[in-house]
Amino acid sequence: MPVGDLTDTGTKGEHVMTEAMADHHFDTLLPAYERWGQPCSETFSRAALDGAQLSPGAAVLDVCGGMGALAVPAAERGHRVRAIDVSAGMVRRAGERLEPYPDGSAEVMDALDLRFGDDEFDAAFSVFGVVYFGPATARALAEMVRVVRPGGLISIVNWAVPTGAPFFLPVGRAIDRMNDPEVGRFVPPLTEYLERAELERALSEAGCVDPRSETVEGVFALPNAETFLDELDAIFQVLPQYRAVVTRDRFRDLVAKEVRRVESGPLPPAQANVAYARVPSR
Repeated sequence: MPVGDLTDTGTKGEHVMTEAMADHHFDTLLPAYERWGQPCSETFSRAALDGAQLSPGAAVLDVCGGMGALAVPAAERGHRVRAIDVSAGMVRRAGERLEPYPDGSAEVMDALDLRFGDDEFDAAFSVFGVVYFGPATARALAEMVRVVRPGGLISIVNWAVPTGAPFFLPVGRAIDRMNDPEVGRFVPPLTEYLERAELERALSEAGCVDPRSETVEGVFALPNAETFLDELDAIFQVLPQYRAVVTRDRFRDLVAKEVRRVESGPLPPAQANVAYARVPSR
């Protein structure tokens, strides 16, 4: 999951992730994120590790690592892992989860200013992280490239659809069914790096070579209709449209109906794109 906050840019429905505000937002949603967001992040993190095919005992950096969705599986595989995030709460939880692994650690650090030397790592990953930094994504990727040795791997992961995590879908449908001209049609939270070609291009522009990518699917449980909004409210608060309607009974009824609609059939798979590239010889 990203480590930034969604803030209005002045145009209805347009948002941008800003890392400077991440500690304020993500520290407030730890329980909701761990129960519902962490499984999504960890599924796609494991897929990224599978595709990376790292050598045993590789030195791995997890950028915007949250609660350790990638760091913990990497440590389980015997890699030496450092996870960084600007959210102190997320880092504390990642550190707890990494305690069984002497070669794993987590610390508070800005992805735009990594406090590591050049060529320290064999691979750097960012799962649902630096792709949300807007224009600063390029700088974050440049930092990842700097700290990875020549021939090492860079991998970034983003959702393949604008709605992102599957639990945003019932909210979006309910906002559309409100048909409120002041709120407007639902504006999905994601706009950039949704296509595999975009992710590969970003890695190439950061100076990497041999980009490749794949699409990965996962099926994730949702809270039931009666508890859906209570369970996920802290996460949905990033959406201005949600904040505008969440206290309305009609909206809450519509969300419950949309959740039951999803529950009535097999859960649709969520899709993410995973991109990889190599750091060239310098």
